[in-house]
Amino acid sequence: MSHLQLLEKPISGDNPLVTVLELVGVTLEAEGLRAAATAVVTELAARLQCDRVSLGLLRPGGLRVEAISHSAQFDVRSQLVRDLAAAMEEAADQDALVVYPVPPSAAGRITRAHAELATRHGVAAVCSMPLASRGRGVGVLTLEGARERVLEAAPLALLEDVGALLGPILELQRAAAARPLERARTALRSAWAALRNPERPTPRLAAGALAGVVLLLAVTHGDYRIGAEATLEGRVQRAIAAGVEGYVAEANARAGDVVRRGDVLGRLDERDLRLERRVWVGRLAQHVKEQRGALAGDDRAQLNVVAAKVAQAEAQLALLDQSLARTRLVAPFDGVVVRGDLSQALGSPVKKGDVLFEVAPLDGYRIILKVDERDIVDVAPGQRGRLALSALPGRLLDLEVERISRVSTAADGRNYFRVEARLDEPPDSLRPGMQGIAKIEAGPRRRAWIWTHDLFDWLRLWAWSWWP
Repeated sequence: MSHLQLLEKPISGDNPLVTVLELVGVTLEAEGLRAAATAVVTELAARLQCDRVSLGLLRPGGLRVEAISHSAQFDVRSQLVRDLAAAMEEAADQDALVVYPVPPSAAGRITRAHAELATRHGVAAVCSMPLASRGRGVGVLTLEGARERVLEAAPLALLEDVGALLGPILELQRAAAARPLERARTALRSAWAALRNPERPTPRLAAGALAGVVLLLAVTHGDYRIGAEATLEGRVQRAIAAGVEGYVAEANARAGDVVRRGDVLGRLDERDLRLERRVWVGRLAQHVKEQRGALAGDDRAQLNVVAAKVAQAEAQLALLDQSLARTRLVAPFDGVVVRGDLSQALGSPVKKGDVLFEVAPLDGYRIILKVDERDIVDVAPGQRGRLALSALPGRLLDLEVERISRVSTAADGRNYFRVEARLDEPPDSLRPGMQGIAKIEAGPRRRAWIWTHDLFDWLRLWAWSWWP
């Protein structure tokens, strides 16, 4: 019969396949291991018309009765539970189906604990089925009831089918509900069992290689390097500010442009200043004429007044000449413009003192390192290191630590200290603002310490914070 014909065939309630699937569905629908175990034994007791169905699971300390049909709670110290656990362990030790009274086909099985359970609690027959998952024992399912029901071939066959599917499901639910310590214990036991298996040499070879690597890290030394984010800055940065109030008239440079000393970076509108200068030039000429008339008339009082007006006009003209000179924004030295772009601000007003450009020299750089507070104790002036810039990843630049700031800054949820360093031979292709990664050489350390000190430092701090 094909699979399609099997699906099209009406399925009756007595179909063993349906019964098995329904029991599996009951197990999967329950939330938690205890609820799933109770649901499946109760359902199984109802379907097989048993007086009692119990489920025990193998634990690190031995087998423990997990669920009894129609009993949400039970006393684990009661005589019934102890007898059930003994019968289950008897079946688990033999790793076989144990039935009492013993049928002819199962002669030679040990049934002492099953006989005590039947006699002490007044049941006609007892049957225990070991549950397994991936060849490893998981638990035992025990049925108690009338002799004719327990010893029938159909219930025993159904029990074997249920056990074949129930074992892996219960194992998965137990693993999901296990505590972290229990999971770790289980993983260690599995690893130890794999190491002791002579038929699988791969785990042993892997463990030996790992042990060799750990031993090598523990006994050998290496250079301890402290990593930090690095930013390239000009050693000197000159700000070019607006010397007068006015409007932007020209923009000849922007950030990133290389300029020479005396280059005009931009210019402010000077028309108002020139008009004002013409006014004062006229006033100066008039005061000079008045001064000559007072001198010719020998009028000393008028001469002193006019002389003061002439001096005032000359001073005002000198001030206007300085203001006119300040309308030209000139580069103070050879360098690169690191900030400023007035090309999008032509005609915009500026106030006196506004910083319009910043220029850094091309031959003087410093490296700003962001060193984590956990590593700052191992950094000292004079230490050497190397720098890899994002723009020059294939070229490592030698550096030397010069200065360590005593003030930390917070970024990305962590504290960093500002460390300044200098480059031994800065190449011509460097530009302020470049970023990269620097490694500071902090001396030799054991390789195991280099790889694990961050973790152990965190654990010590965490333990101290929780210690009373």
